[in-house]
Amino acid sequence: MAQKQRTKPTLDAAKLRENALTSIRLGVEDFERSQGGENPDPARALSSIRNLFAGVLLLFKYKIASSVDHPADAAALIFNPPEVLPSPDGDGGVTWQPVGRFRDTTIDVATIKKRFDAFDIEIDWDVIYKLQSCRNHLEHLHPAHTLGEVADFVAELFPILRDFIRDELEEEPAAILGEAWQIMLLHHDFVAEIKEECDEAWAEAGVPDGMYEWLETCKCSECASTLLKPDQENIDAGETVESDDTRFFAMCVKCGHRELIAPLLLEALGKAHSYDPRDGEEPTLERCIECDREAFVVEHQACLWCASELDYTECEDCGEALGQEDQDNDGRCSYHAYAYEKFMRED
Repeated sequence: MAQKQRTKPTLDAAKLRENALTSIRLGVEDFERSQGGENPDPARALSSIRNLFAGVLLLFKYKIASSVDHPADAAALIFNPPEVLPSPDGDGGVTWQPVGRFRDTTIDVATIKKRFDAFDIEIDWDVIYKLQSCRNHLEHLHPAHTLGEVADFVAELFPILRDFIRDELEEEPAAILGEAWQIMLLHHDFVAEIKEECDEAWAEAGVPDGMYEWLETCKCSECASTLLKPDQENIDAGETVESDDTRFFAMCVKCGHRELIAPLLLEALGKAHSYDPRDGEEPTLERCIECDREAFVVEHQACLWCASELDYTECEDCGEALGQEDQDNDGRCSYHAYAYEKFMRED
């Protein structure tokens, strides 16, 4: 009796496209309701992120599926393949064979990237990974603290979606997304305009040169928006972030919250230099002995806040690298400083 041949799974690429566009439209609707003017609905913020990110991934999968002609080939590209296991070949060797069928789950972000690379489909993956991290991060927050971050998410997603639809799908975003696209466009343009105004204002606020790049990652502690600008009262008083950090405030354009900018800058720097001592890692950031701020970068042997550098960088006797704690030893490491002092006393 002939063995019954398994039917290969197939995939309707057009249905995938329809689901992708529906998810994006729903995400934009949730976004509008989460912002909501005077009566925002914070509970919609997380569903907005989920729908938007899921929609974009579905659109990516549609592109992969539509790159081949046969529905069975499309399914093979989109669904997770069966596990490949070794088996004896009867001659003392092994052969590797797939076991089981394609799974019901579809490929994740990492596998989508591999498929894109194989088909020469280009995308800015740094932004996609950033948005994925944002989505994962928001899953663990209270909705009220995500409104600003959702707004930033939508603004950053806009150019990715625009370029992908135009360059890879060869369609016009406005034609396939309709009103949802106009909402994203207006929001993106608004955020870009406000961001430019904030950047120009901070340029006049006397932020330490070494700390300026960390403004980009500072977020409002109330709504998590990155749209922060210097308090005009501080500017009018001629104060600077560098010299008046205990009273120089940032204002959130999104929710109006007012807070000191220096702790936000130092927090952003600290997160970039986080380490786990359980893995044997050493700290890469220290408290500066000159300005008493946690801004001294060990690798560069300089403080990003006050720009102070080490007078002595290596021991004149053994060449060992010196740190801040060695600066009172007149160019020697602790061992040779002790040996030198002992020699001088005996002499």
